[in-house]
Amino acid sequence: MKNILSSLAEKADENPDKIAFIFPKKDTLETDYDQISFKELEEKSSRAADFLWRHGFHSGVVTLVLVKPSIDFVILLYGMLKTGAIPLLLPSLNIRSRFGRRELRKILKRANPRGIIGSTFSLIVSKFFLLSNKPERELKFSKLKKHFSNHLSPKSFEINSELDWGKTSAFVKYTTGTTGPAKGVIYTHSMLHSHLKVLHSQGLTDRDIFYGRGGTLLVHPILGITSIVNMSSPKQTTGIDIVLACKKWKATTAFLSPPSAINLAGYIATEPRSENHKMLPSVRRLYVGGESVAAKVAEIIEPHLSDDRPSDGGFHLVYGATEGFPLCYAPYSTITETEHQTSSGRGVCLGREAIDVKLRILSYDSSAELNDLPVMKNSDLISQIPIGEIAVNGPVVYSCLIGEDEDTFGGQLSWAIDNTDQTKWHRTGDLGYRDEEGKIWLVGRKSHSVELVDGSSLYTKQIEEFFNSNIGIRTALVQGLQNDTPILLVEKSNKNWSKTKPLIIQQLPNLSELYGKNLRLEIMLFEEEFPVDRGHEAKIEREKLNSWVVNKLQNSTP
Repeated sequence: MKNILSSLAEKADENPDKIAFIFPKKDTLETDYDQISFKELEEKSSRAADFLWRHGFHSGVVTLVLVKPSIDFVILLYGMLKTGAIPLLLPSLNIRSRFGRRELRKILKRANPRGIIGSTFSLIVSKFFLLSNKPERELKFSKLKKHFSNHLSPKSFEINSELDWGKTSAFVKYTTGTTGPAKGVIYTHSMLHSHLKVLHSQGLTDRDIFYGRGGTLLVHPILGITSIVNMSSPKQTTGIDIVLACKKWKATTAFLSPPSAINLAGYIATEPRSENHKMLPSVRRLYVGGESVAAKVAEIIEPHLSDDRPSDGGFHLVYGATEGFPLCYAPYSTITETEHQTSSGRGVCLGREAIDVKLRILSYDSSAELNDLPVMKNSDLISQIPIGEIAVNGPVVYSCLIGEDEDTFGGQLSWAIDNTDQTKWHRTGDLGYRDEEGKIWLVGRKSHSVELVDGSSLYTKQIEEFFNSNIGIRTALVQGLQNDTPILLVEKSNKNWSKTKPLIIQQLPNLSELYGKNLRLEIMLFEEEFPVDRGHEAKIEREKLNSWVVNKLQNSTP
């Protein structure tokens, strides 16, 4: 298999002046953009590769990259991909906190990078965290930039064509650490080629213009796609920002984190318009990933997408993880068709598997024996749904973690081994089921399950979406102090709490009827927004909420 960038030169020859990447400029009063053409990207990344190779950053050298996302960052990343050096891309950590600094030291100790590239300041700061594990190679990014910006520098680099790049590491991307320690996932060139195949299967071509923060941005130029990179955090990406950027560049495809999609729906809902006016007339496909959103968000956005959108709808929910993306798609038609089941406590429909992804619902016990659970039969009771762990296998799924991470977090913690054919199945940590039509449903994280004294469990996505959909609030289910009385936290909103709480209590008998037993929930108001992950800013950090609840209850106990 070839290096993922082997065909970049060909794309540059075909369309030398076509824009490959567009980044918004910072610190300007008006929206302005940096951009790089396919020809510039090919030439500058080759100059970078030449410089990196001569300074020892070649095949297999795991290198800590401390450069902010920008055009220059893309050039660096492409240069490293050409040489075979492995960029180590750190997770978003708050190093101002003691916890964040401690986690960063642990990450670097386990990964043990052999090289480091960054600004003078970042190199000085990094020495404080690397301590005794000092890399063998150190490079100031300013020197590299000076080289690749000089038009007199060699503008070609021969990628090793004799090497089978399939299983060769391309880069390391870290999980967010929201549901456990951040882990370094190795992406191979084979995985990146598989991403190309997924994009093809979704109908993307060199005529597409992409807007967003999607994880497939890296391989877009290989298809000839122009990418507009959204640099704002998900919550700070406003609806008008999305609309203006998509209209300016005539974007055909977009990927949004849930808060951004919610902001977009809010903007569309409040903006005065004529009946035939579309906010996103050029966008044929809009994907939302990182967490589910309410069907109402999709219903608001869908009519504003291009008339040329797919027959089953342009709005899609995407399910995946750092360890494997994408895994499932739910088009607009599926979202609306399953809205009633979600509001009835049956979880969130993830749709069907992406191309070449194999997915199983497994029971998995301490003896490491795995068994496939049966599909869900039509039943009136939620408690009769066969819930298991979602496990996946396929070319877009990773096969190894970086350094000591595999020894620490791998094994039975990450993998289920099928003894019949020895295939490895990544255990996602998510729980769900498959219905009779073959669609996959999510009921929550395994670690977030609330265990009751009778041995049964309550799952977050079933309980929370029941109340969220029927009352229009945002909730979080946590264990609390006593197993017989879990806590349902309600996020502060503009709704009147004195009226909202009675509505929740009124819905409890309906939920109990769906479960076939009397459910007891203690209802509490959380006086702030729920804490969320630092990536998509969408996944509720229930561990923090549970600690808050336990502390509050213990302090209030006589």
